[in-house]
Amino acid sequence: MKKVLLIATGGTIACRETANGLSPTLTGGALVRLLPALETVCAVTVCELMRLDSTDLTAADRMQMARAVWENRGRYDGFVIAHGTDTLSYTAALLHHVLRNIDRPVVLTGSMLPMGAPGSDAPRNLLDACRVAAADCVGVLAVLHGKIIHGPHAAKRHSLEADAFTSVGAPLAGVIDGAGCVRLAHPPKRDGTPRFVRDIDTDVLLVKLTPDLPPSFFNVLHRYPRVVVEAFGAGGIPRRLEDAVRSLLRSGTRVYLISQCAEGGVDLHKYEVGRRAEAMGVIPLGSRTTEDALAAIQCREL
Repeated sequence: MKKVLLIATGGTIACRETANGLSPTLTGGALVRLLPALETVCAVTVCELMRLDSTDLTAADRMQMARAVWENRGRYDGFVIAHGTDTLSYTAALLHHVLRNIDRPVVLTGSMLPMGAPGSDAPRNLLDACRVAAADCVGVLAVLHGKIIHGPHAAKRHSLEADAFTSVGAPLAGVIDGAGCVRLAHPPKRDGTPRFVRDIDTDVLLVKLTPDLPPSFFNVLHRYPRVVVEAFGAGGIPRRLEDAVRSLLRSGTRVYLISQCAEGGVDLHKYEVGRRAEAMGVIPLGSRTTEDALAAIQCREL
């Protein structure tokens, strides 16, 4: 039987009702005890890493998760990280870049309702995540609602529904069918030796363009070495903002462009406005998700 390390970090899956609303109070051990069917899937060991709402997670917390995987990769066949859904896609993207070419499955999962709540999706998601962690695959994956999603392509599309996640810019890596069988259609592939990126740079700012964003806004960005701009459609900088962006670039700030659209990405060759942006020196990031773009820049890949 495959050995899987369950890394508990909190989130809705571990929540209980308190006087102040839902709060992650269940331990990883409690999650396992509430799901005895796990015994038929794999041999689970629990790592009680933290109990936080994922809104409160920082880059330091995410690096703790990455280290827990890296330092134990010789002892376990796979890893499951029980995580809050609100920022799960940010963690999945960062772990994809920090645990470069990881030779084990690292599976993030969570739930929209707490473990033990009526109609909760937690039992299915945790069971499915362990099934994938015990399967013959590698890389960082998100497993929720029967879907297996490549880490850098995971995105939360709904704040309430059980089917909350989708894959952006890539097909699903696979599914878990009704019988609990893991069906891998497009599994991640290793393209090198596993490597742990120990030092990341979080000094990256994300800016969303709006139709009436004033040029003066860019004056406050000069202290940031890297700025990611979520542009309209296929990408470009509005003419009225071009001087402000040129000044930002001259100050030494690297400016990256991604699209506000979920699919399609940036193509600066299609429109004049895009070609003007490229001529200024902004860096197009194609069809990367916001989460993947931030993670790649934080890991100094771009």
